[in-house]
Order: sequence, then structure tokens, then C-alpha cells
Amino acid sequence: MGSIESDPIGAGPARTPYRVFPTEGVTRMPKAVVIERSFVLAALEGAVPGHDAAAAFLERMVAAETTLFFNDVLELQLQDDAFDLAEREVGVPGARSGTTVSELARSMLARWQSLISSADAVYVELAPLLEDVLYYRERFGLPALDSVQAAMVMASGADGIATVDRNFGAVDPSLLPIFTPQSFVQSTRDTRSASGWPMR
Repeated sequence: MGSIESDPIGAGPARTPYRVFPTEGVTRMPKAVVIERSFVLAALEGAVPGHDAAAAFLERMVAAETTLFFNDVLELQLQDDAFDLAEREVGVPGARSGTTVSELARSMLARWQSLISSADAVYVELAPLLEDVLYYRERFGLPALDSVQAAMVMASGADGIATVDRNFGAVDPSLLPIFTPQSFVQSTRDTRSASGWPMR
């Protein structure tokens, strides 16, 4: 059987370096994925690095009816991101006249709501994850909010996490397969290597 690029659910993961899978090469879509802040932001906002690949992978997951797991942490982070991006856009010379920060932020959040309405999106409660979050914080040094997302993968039985944040590479590959755009693959694999994880 081929590598993860052709089969992310079968035997491929064991032969893909550090279980970091380029989204552009995935042809057999995962059944379930945890989506986190950096990936969603990249998919929704054209100016964010990795946008084209993240948006394309998200579109393919929705079409394939991949289950997308999310939680309150993600929603709160996206609210902050929406207003931060809107404030920067309004402050740029030549910005759309009369458009307010609130309108721009709400526009992005509306796209997020449209996404979870059209996808097989599953909300996950945080309380049952708290003990696992502490483990990921202590063992891998992830900040608590990132540890929530990493812990969700095992707790939900997802095939991995979709992200453009290489810091998730600090987690044991057997616990956290990563789907990321090709432009982020090497830096994420480098993080796994620097963390002492075996290539396979």
C-alpha cells in the first residue's frame, strides 16, 4: 500500500515521516479530523499564509463528509482573530470606506458559522478533556489552549489534526498525526525531529 499521500487511513501513516501529511497529497480523505485555530483562520482568510491549500483541503473534507471536531476554545479564538484582522484592515490606507471593524469581524464569523452548518461538524465539550490537557501540557510543553486541540484527537478518535502551526509537531506522532499544507510540512517535521521523535 502507498504512503499517506495516497492513503491517510490505511498502512501509509507508518511510512510517512513523523506522521506529518501534506494536505495537497491526500487523495483518500480522513474520516474525522480535529480543526484548530490556525487552520480555520488560514482557510477563511485569503491574506493568511497557507490559505489556498487550507481552503482547498477544507473544501475537500466537507465534500467527503469528513467529521470536523471543534470546541469552545476554537470559537473564542476565532472571535479574537476576527476582530484583530478587522482592526488591521480598517487601519490600512485605502480600506473600504464606511466599513466598520464590527462589520468585518462579523463577516468572518458568519463564514465560520456557514462552514459548521454545511459540514459534518461535531461540537466537543471541554470538561472531559481537562485531565488530558494537563498531560499534553506537562509531557509536550504545549500551551493549554493548544493542548485542548491535541487532546481532542485521541478523545474523539479522529485521524489527526488539521493545522498550519508547526508547534503541534512537539507531540508524539503516535498520538497526533498532522495534516498541514506542503509549505509547512518540513518545519513541522523539523519540530518533531528536534523533539526527539522517531521518523516513523
